[in-house]
Amino acid sequence: MSGKSRIPKTVKDLQDSAVVLRDEAVPENSITTSPPGVRILKDEEIYAQRKNSVFLIGKLKKTKDTTGSISFDFTGTAFAISSDGVCVTNYHVLQDIIQRNDSTTGMDSVYFIETVDRKVYFVEKILAYSQNNDLAIFKVNTRGGKLRPLSPGKPAEVGAAVYCISHPQGNFYYFSKGIVARNVVISNQLAAEGMYRPAGKLPIRMELTADYGGGSSGGPILDKYGNLIGIVCSTRAVGKDTKNEEGKDMYLQQMVIKQTIPVKALLWLLKE
Repeated sequence: MSGKSRIPKTVKDLQDSAVVLRDEAVPENSITTSPPGVRILKDEEIYAQRKNSVFLIGKLKKTKDTTGSISFDFTGTAFAISSDGVCVTNYHVLQDIIQRNDSTTGMDSVYFIETVDRKVYFVEKILAYSQNNDLAIFKVNTRGGKLRPLSPGKPAEVGAAVYCISHPQGNFYYFSKGIVARNVVISNQLAAEGMYRPAGKLPIRMELTADYGGGSSGGPILDKYGNLIGIVCSTRAVGKDTKNEEGKDMYLQQMVIKQTIPVKALLWLLKE
């Protein structure tokens, strides 16, 4: 491998490569995923065997002072789907790259992933994305190493047990368990937020009860076999306007709906 290939791609480099991509276009090169597992795993086994496939994703950037020092921000969660460096996260995690904006600050900054054993790999290229289903597929430079990929499983039915490994607000490698609560299409909700592309694929979501929060975006949702069945996307608070004991208006939050992207949407993007 040449020395030049080891140089991390800056945000500007990544934007230049992403600008030629079309929303929901199949990756230029086919991506081969591994077959799903068929043995039911204990909860402890799921975490122990799958945490090595889950990463922090972040950005290194120079500070604005005169010291020239480097700072970093963790922006979400990602995971591998092939051993040669193909990974997945949310569209909104990499939106600064995919939706080019020349006013973006830190054009000389670089994106990276960090593994559970603290290895760092730099993001090399955006391969595909879906705005409606909030997905981004990207490639990291593994420097000849191998990642441990997750295997796509079958779509999950309501009531199925699910597991999440993610990084909510700096609580790294947080493991939670729940069930599938609903499988829905949410085009109207996205349209209200100005994020819906009518010509795109249906924006499908799998809502569940496993816990996660800010920083979990892009984290994998796993089934009882340890297979990938979804990707963390967002949360939505449910509550009502009411009055407190003093008669003042207040908002009473009653629950939080956890929305994830079903594996079916990722397979659409991979064209498998």
